[in-house]
Parts: sequence; structure tokens; C-alpha cells
Amino acid sequence: MEKIKSVLIKEESLIKEAIKQLNENTLQILLVIDDNYRLIGTVTDGDIRRAILNNISFDEPVGKIMNRVPKFVYIGEEENAKELMIKHRIKTIPVLDREKRVVDLILMENLLETRYEYPEKSNYVFIMAGGKGTRLDPFTKILPKPLIPIGDIPIIEVIIKNFKKFGFNNFLISVNYKAEIIKLYFSENPDGYNINFIHEKDFLGTAGSLRLAEEKLKDTFIVSNCDVIIDIDFDELLKYHKKNNNHATIVGVVKNMQIPYGVIDVNNGELVNMIEKPEYNFVINSGVYVLEPELINLIPQGKPINMPDLLLKSKEVGYKVGVYPVSSKWFDVGQWEEYRNTLEYFKKVDGI
Repeated sequence: MEKIKSVLIKEESLIKEAIKQLNENTLQILLVIDDNYRLIGTVTDGDIRRAILNNISFDEPVGKIMNRVPKFVYIGEEENAKELMIKHRIKTIPVLDREKRVVDLILMENLLETRYEYPEKSNYVFIMAGGKGTRLDPFTKILPKPLIPIGDIPIIEVIIKNFKKFGFNNFLISVNYKAEIIKLYFSENPDGYNINFIHEKDFLGTAGSLRLAEEKLKDTFIVSNCDVIIDIDFDELLKYHKKNNNHATIVGVVKNMQIPYGVIDVNNGELVNMIEKPEYNFVINSGVYVLEPELINLIPQGKPINMPDLLLKSKEVGYKVGVYPVSSKWFDVGQWEEYRNTLEYFKKVDGI
């Protein structure tokens, strides 16, 4: 029942409360119930994304964005959950009694044989792994940041495995700092990743090394920083990018942040308002992008450039730069506090 309680929400609850609740549980779904615990809808990351794209205020009630015809099974008919999960590619199915009250949840991870098989893709995933990782000193004085462990495997392999689940297996990894150690780690490659290394002679920022791979990047490709872990459907991300005819798509993460002080609104030296420890929701840059190859022409040869500068430059010359907002789990493992949070999260979900 504790598992179920963490995902229950009322129709009148605010969207910003739903976002916070989605970020706090590991099931990526909220069950909207009435006063008698009857299921009346669901809220997922996709519903939050549509709300953002439709400019719906986070101060609106959940009922405005919830799915009012959710998939479910009745007690005694749990065997139907497998078919529903495969057909609709969903990870969680609520179990209801005959009064439509929620009594259990069936998780895809507990039905391993029903995992959806995504078609193999030829698109490259470019992982930026050449930085020094100074925010993780002194750890990175010995070990390159991409090889810092999350559970039993390094960060970079967690990222690779996440992409491979969705049919991606062509990887370009840009290396510089302690490059030989990273290459040595993948030398045996028992999982059969198709990896090519791109060597930076100089540090080229978070986008500069793309220019070194322009001969390979002839089709739509995904770029990921090597210190970000995000739990999203990369197959859907690619479809979204194509459907919207974007030249670049930024994966934006909805984050709830509380200011730990009283915020003062001032006008002409007089107090207008004061809010104690206000909370705000922002869409922040996740460090994951989908790009079209023509953007590479905007990258200066052999000179450093960061991804935000490339994207703004792309927009200036007329390319379409879109945003794919998500409320999924996202970790910036490149700083100590987030690294510790990441370890705690993966312990909760029984590892990677």
C-alpha cells in the first residue's frame, strides 16, 4: 500500500504539486482518485509535457491535464496487464476492485518477458566525455569522470545502456582528459557496443568536438553530456524531433526549486510584497540534445564552442530550435551532492 500511496493524487491538486510528486516517486505515474479512492484518471510525464507545450499554468488543477480514460485491469484479471503494456507501451497498470478503487499496481519491470523491443536505429549518439570533471575533484585526478561508478558500472556505461534499450547502438565518444583509460575500459566490450572514439587535441567545449566527427554525422543524431543520467524514452524523443521538423531539440527538465530565504519585491525603495521561501518551477537544460547534421557547419574548426552558443547561433541563422520538456528523473552526476543523490536513487530502484 505504501507504493500505491506515493502515486495517489486528487483532481483538484495543482499541476505544480503533481510535478513535485512525480519527481519524488520512482514509478513515473500518478493515479488521480476521488474521495472514495476510485480511479478517475492518470498523470504521466507526457501529460506534463503537453501542459507545458500548451502554455497551461502550473497553478491549474490536475484535472485539466489528466488522462480521463486510463488503462487498468480488475482484480482477478491481472493476466490482461501484459497485453495492455505491450500494445500501449506503458510501464505501469493499476489494479482496481469492482468499485474501481485502486488496490495494486503492476510494473513492467516485474514482467520482464513483456518488455517492448524497439527497432534498431542507425542514428549516432555522441557522448561528450573529454572534460576534466573539476567539480568532482579529487576523485577525477585519478579516474576520468566518465568512469566514476554508479553501482557496479561507470556513468558513461549507464548512459550507453539507457540508449541501447531504445534501439541505439552506434556511439561516438569524444575523449581528451585521461582518454587512454576510457578506451581501455571499453577494449573488451562484452555487450557489443558499436563505439568509435573522437580525440580532441585541445579542449573544445561542449559542442566543438562535433566538428571532428562531421564525416560520420550525416543523419539526425543525439548528443549527451557524459555526466547526465535521464530516464526518458529516447525513441519518443527522436519521433518528436522529426514530427516537429526541428533542426535542434533540447531536452528540458521541469525542476521544482525552493528559495531558502524570504524574497522581497521592492519598488522605489518601498516594500511591495514579501514571500517566505517561495517555490518555483523551471524548465532547465538537461544536457541532452537532438541535432541535424547541418548545424555542424556553424561550429568553428579547431576552436572551442559550448552547446548553448551553438544553439543560439543556430536560431539566429534561421534554424528551428525546439524543446522537449519532461518531468522525468534527471541527475547531473558531475557534482558531489547530485552524485550522492544518484547513488541513493539507484539503491531504491534495486540498482541499474
